[in-house]
Amino acid sequence: MTSFPRRYHITTFGCQMNKADSERMAGILEDIGFQWSENPNEADLILYNTCTIRDNAEQKVYSYLGRQAKRKHQQPDLTLVVAGCVAQQEGESLLRRVPEVDLVMGPQHANRLGDLLDQVFDGNQLVATEPIHIVEDITKPRRDSSISAWVNIIYGCNERCTYCVVPNVRGLEQSRTPEAIRAEMEELGRQGYKEITLLGQNIDAYGRDLPGVTESGRHQHTLTDLLYYVSNIPGIERLRFATSHPRYFTERLI
Repeated sequence: MTSFPRRYHITTFGCQMNKADSERMAGILEDIGFQWSENPNEADLILYNTCTIRDNAEQKVYSYLGRQAKRKHQQPDLTLVVAGCVAQQEGESLLRRVPEVDLVMGPQHANRLGDLLDQVFDGNQLVATEPIHIVEDITKPRRDSSISAWVNIIYGCNERCTYCVVPNVRGLEQSRTPEAIRAEMEELGRQGYKEITLLGQNIDAYGRDLPGVTESGRHQHTLTDLLYYVSNIPGIERLRFATSHPRYFTERLI
């Protein structure tokens, strides 16, 4: 890692997935030497994790960016990062609108933040919105709570609901393996966490993209199977999950 600023601030808009992504990106930043700044105007790196579902949230991002872009003219070493769904949707056009931004990165690239910043600190302006296989969630998030934690189990969505932009900005479904999910939850139990919320844009579609079928012909890995698999982790007293789609809410799950 080349030389870099030492203080960062993240502003998060939108859903639980964005909150979980922000915690992971904060963990990456602290792992490479940054320290949290409560005041964005005192930070050397500012990251906006954006939401495109609500127009109000999208407009707020541009308002905040405008203020920090002006600041960057007086403080050229300030690093501006736009992540999340607005970044994925706008891509290069966001740089044309706010050329002071250093890095535009879609949700699939959250776990690559450190590598992308390496390139930014070498003097490059980057747009990372191409579809990729999501790097396994091996980060150590800077979690906002010491009791309740988010755990991603599936990314993206294959549905094409006419009112929803999620498949376009979050990509196709990618399920984590049951073993990786349980390992993360076991570590949370050892750390004293009591409640875990399993996350996915279309969570009860979990496992459709994983290999294997049962003798009866159904997918070997489903949300129901996963819930059984992680239901006995020491220390974890409550499991929640969000967000489900009625098409895949089966009797087995009930």
